[in-house]
Amino acid sequence: MLLCVFNPKISIAEPGFFLQTLTSRLVDWVFGRIDIYIEDKPDRSEKTLDGKGISEAKKQPEKKVSIKTDEVVKRDDTYYEKFSNVPFSGYIESYYPNGQLKIIGEFSDGKKVGEWNEYYMNGIKKSGGQFARGKKDGAWMYYYLNANIKEKQFYNDGNKDGLWEKFDIDGTIVQTESYQNGRWIITTIN
Repeated sequence: MLLCVFNPKISIAEPGFFLQTLTSRLVDWVFGRIDIYIEDKPDRSEKTLDGKGISEAKKQPEKKVSIKTDEVVKRDDTYYEKFSNVPFSGYIESYYPNGQLKIIGEFSDGKKVGEWNEYYMNGIKKSGGQFARGKKDGAWMYYYLNANIKEKQFYNDGNKDGLWEKFDIDGTIVQTESYQNGRWIITTIN
């Protein structure tokens, strides 16, 4: 396009030259993007070209990647990056259409681990807690839109455990439940 504006003789005398230049630049740009994509997404398999596995001592430290929630799929209680058979390890994020963070958490070998948080569209925390080997573990807190606590829950290796509390929107406790290793013991309603 710039060739036509600055030197109209070239575009009139040699129209093929203009198309050839435009086409070659487009092809160079496309293949440049493909090369960048290939460099950013290395093969995560542990097999070398000769078919033998890489020894643990020779492995480089795994780079923690961050992807969006729609880029992972769940198969048999394990999460994988789309179009991959290697369990996903790294951080995952999800955003509302307004750009506000919705969910953030971490996976290790396809299982949820560490701290996971979810937020309302206005940025107020909706829930938060810990995962261990893909199961809820420890204290989990749920919040109302006004940031007051809605529920306190406790888990031990994915099982309900300890005292669970429910609050009204003003923060007054309205119900408690007791569990031991996933078994319900008693419910008290205030």
